[in-house]
Amino acid sequence: MALFWDQIGREIKIEGRVERIVSTVPSITELIVDLGARDRLIGLTSWCIHPPSLREEKTVIGGTKNLDIEKIRSLKPDLIIANKEESPKEQIEALAKDFPVWVSDVRDVDQAFEMLKLIAELIQAEEAGLKMIEKFTKLRKQINAQENLSFLYFIWKDPWMVASSDTYISALLAENGLKNLAPINEGRYPTLSMENIVELNPDRIILSSEPYAFKSLDLQEFHALGLKSFLVNGEYFTWYGSRLGKSLDYLRKNPFSF
Repeated sequence: MALFWDQIGREIKIEGRVERIVSTVPSITELIVDLGARDRLIGLTSWCIHPPSLREEKTVIGGTKNLDIEKIRSLKPDLIIANKEESPKEQIEALAKDFPVWVSDVRDVDQAFEMLKLIAELIQAEEAGLKMIEKFTKLRKQINAQENLSFLYFIWKDPWMVASSDTYISALLAENGLKNLAPINEGRYPTLSMENIVELNPDRIILSSEPYAFKSLDLQEFHALGLKSFLVNGEYFTWYGSRLGKSLDYLRKNPFSF
């Protein structure tokens, strides 16, 4: 029996090689596949869309917020991987009574690297994990930080909601040297009025494709106020795991510099 610790400090006991994995986190599902363990992944959520054909091969165990507990139990996994923010606490605690449940908690880039390393060890894919970490570390070093650029990163409209500095989103943008103007001490995703936004006067307005799918009309609304705005692929800023490589490569090209 081997002992592991997840990212919220819980001890996980694993007997033998992990052969039956259930993932409740889309970005971690993608990571498991990219680490070479696709054949050992038996269950995933309806939001696990990468790679595209995966849901046709595996058992769908509900959504990220509403897991089908009985279906998960029927799969008899020897490992369940969840996330502190995304996975329902009550459901995860119920599953942890019968199965090893490893919980991720990623709020900055260092924790994303840590998670990649820990999951690679957990599923006995250390060599693939090490290669991935080496590649991503090189990309990270190639990012040139911009100076004196502030931003607001929007995840929702009606009401306007932005990512605070206590998010993975903000930490990634900090790699590019950008400063988050979101209010502090108002939660991880504070709400702003348009008057608040104009008063803050960020150098960059960043509109995400998820969870709210911003469109070009939203860009025009901010452009009319004299605010430089960008539409971005939200997966670059909310999916960690192997998606971190694409995120760092995107930032390496200084997409907000013009």
